[in-house]
Amino acid sequence: MLRELEKISVDGDDLYLPTAPNRLVRGILVDSGIPLQSAAKVPILVKFYVVDKDGDPNNVQPQGLIFKVGDDVRQDALALQVISLLKDIFVAVGINLYLYPYGALPTGYERGIIELVPETRSRSQMGENYDGGLYEIFQQDFGPVGSPGFEAAREMFIVSSAGYAVASLLLQPKDRHNGNLLFDNLGRLVHIDFGFILETSPGGNMRFESAHFKLSHEMTQLLDPSGSMKSDTWIQFVSLCVKGYLAARRHMNGIISTVLLMVDSGLPCFSRGDAIGNLRKRFHPEMNEREAANFMIRTCMDAYNKWTTAGYDLIQYLQQGIEK
Repeated sequence: MLRELEKISVDGDDLYLPTAPNRLVRGILVDSGIPLQSAAKVPILVKFYVVDKDGDPNNVQPQGLIFKVGDDVRQDALALQVISLLKDIFVAVGINLYLYPYGALPTGYERGIIELVPETRSRSQMGENYDGGLYEIFQQDFGPVGSPGFEAAREMFIVSSAGYAVASLLLQPKDRHNGNLLFDNLGRLVHIDFGFILETSPGGNMRFESAHFKLSHEMTQLLDPSGSMKSDTWIQFVSLCVKGYLAARRHMNGIISTVLLMVDSGLPCFSRGDAIGNLRKRFHPEMNEREAANFMIRTCMDAYNKWTTAGYDLIQYLQQGIEK
């Protein structure tokens, strides 16, 4: 049975849609489908107009979804579930750390749908429009160093970088090139694409990315403008990393159990090595809290502008044209 159609306008586009109540998808943005950059696959981005199921049905908002084929989206979903657990842990204990566990829905063998993180650009995209590193880009976007806008954005960068440092230490995501690092309009960092986690890495598991998390030179310019690992912002970053890691350790069994549920799934992240055993080791249950805090401090220092991080970015630029 055909329903009556109503005409609505969103961002200058006219849509004719069913008047059914409580609908979630209100329409597709015509001609929004575009292929995205990928080494071997061709993910497609399509934008929809949606409403909150429990919100105002007339409050229509755009939402981008990425349709992927050739990637096991179950692995993304697993990584994002752990990130969601960490986010809940940080909130519960009152630690100001930012994580964005975006939606990932497996729909079949090596296919699925990924939520487009709103109001973000990849670091690679930012490099196409700006000269200089993040330090210069933040000044162009938010104001000069010391201004309220710049310092607020740097604060957002610190709390999000620390959140993803803890998540990265535990999950070991690789392929951390600048196409997989997003920045939102407040300056917050968001990691995407978890095709390589735990014991797997690109290039036949050469494990070229040897740091536990990515902390490139341009990142340290924002986190540690003095370059001495003594600035207030660097101390704040490391302190947040320590607090987040200690909080995660208290929930070690729950996090490991979540990953353990998928150990017989055939996911690539379990295809080599002792993924669960090594995940447990990264929590260092044999250490007391002081020892674990010192371990996290050393981990931050080790990641600081590590040469393999810059080298991997150079490889991605030469092979795929991904901006450094």
